Amino acid sequence: MIRVTMTSTGKHIVDDFEALPDAEKPEVLARILTISKDIDYPQTGDEELVTAADHVFLEYDHRETTK
Repeated sequence: MIRVTMTSTGKHIVDDFEALPDAEKPEVLARILTISKDIDYPQTGDEELVTAADHVFLEYDHRETTK
């Protein structure tokens, strides 16, 4: 599995995004997705995608239970 450690700058961007008002997040996310379409991403296999999905859903479950 390809694992890249997030830099402090990347973490700062994620933290700032999470601090945005909910109403503003969709616009910011759409802009990030638009500007990231030309990035040359490494090939991702099924196992990596399943692992990433597992992490997303575990985080979602955690956030839902701590509300």
